[in-house]
Amino acid sequence: MSINNATKFIREVDINVEFRKSCNKLGTKEAIHAMLKEKKADFSETDFEEAINMLLFKCQTYEQADTVKQIEWWYSAFDI
Repeated sequence: MSINNATKFIREVDINVEFRKSCNKLGTKEAIHAMLKEKKADFSETDFEEAINMLLFKCQTYEQADTVKQIEWWYSAFDI
């Protein structure tokens, strides 16, 4: 598990609509992480939080930061 995997996941969710749709179809974090584990790309909740913070720190515009925050919200919605 790593921050690098979490960062790749966040970027993939941002740019790949089909990947995002497949995650939505899985419906739970557990299912998403099972899929990621098969691809050897799993990460922990702490890794995800660290990746979000790192990406927010690197943002140069409000739009970039908004995109990162939207992905954070999208991912957290799987807890509900």
